[in-house]
Amino acid sequence: MRSVYEITVTKKGIKRKTLTSNKVEFTPYSSVLKVQTERVQGSYSDVGQITTGYFESIVFLENGTELLISPDHFENYQELIIAIRENTLN
Repeated sequence: MRSVYEITVTKKGIKRKTLTSNKVEFTPYSSVLKVQTERVQGSYSDVGQITTGYFESIVFLENGTELLISPDHFENYQELIIAIRENTLN
């Protein structure tokens, strides 16, 4: 089962709050190894293309976990990824 969570980008790191349990996890930018963006292919049916596809990003952390950030789950996807990339380059 996937959790529904909220991501907040702060000056010091990424705060992830699980909405079902109100559990809050904080990841400092120094723990981010890389941010990798991948293209998800569009959907097709017998009559043709249904969706064109989209990009999603995976934030790899030094503890071996990954944080998936997708425009399917976050309306502000672009802003989140830009903020994370800008803060992890420093």
